[in-house]
Amino acid sequence: MPQLDLSKATKLRYLTFQWRESSVRWITMTLQTVKSRGIQHIDIYPMTIGEEVYPEWQDLDHLLVKLCTSHSIRPRVMYEAGRGGKILRDRVSSLLPELTRRGLVDLVEAGRQNSGGWV
Repeated sequence: MPQLDLSKATKLRYLTFQWRESSVRWITMTLQTVKSRGIQHIDIYPMTIGEEVYPEWQDLDHLLVKLCTSHSIRPRVMYEAGRGGKILRDRVSSLLPELTRRGLVDLVEAGRQNSGGWV
């Protein structure tokens, strides 16, 4: 999947990434183009995760930690119950170890209500 260039989108507030492939390199590359200082939310909806892409998740983890500290955002990893969601939920700590260790990521079951409304 090609990266998106978000450098000219200076008023971004919400970013949502949803895909069906296991690679997340395109998300990291896309987030590296963000210039907006007003980002409030980053939601990530992975559908599949293969062990071969764990290094890509580590790169994403490092970038998200930087964004969390510089933009005061808290990324959410969304999962669906019953569709491999439990496996995904259980793997987040190994996929995003620094975010998890620092308590900077929220795991949210899609379709559940949270403080920001329905997801």
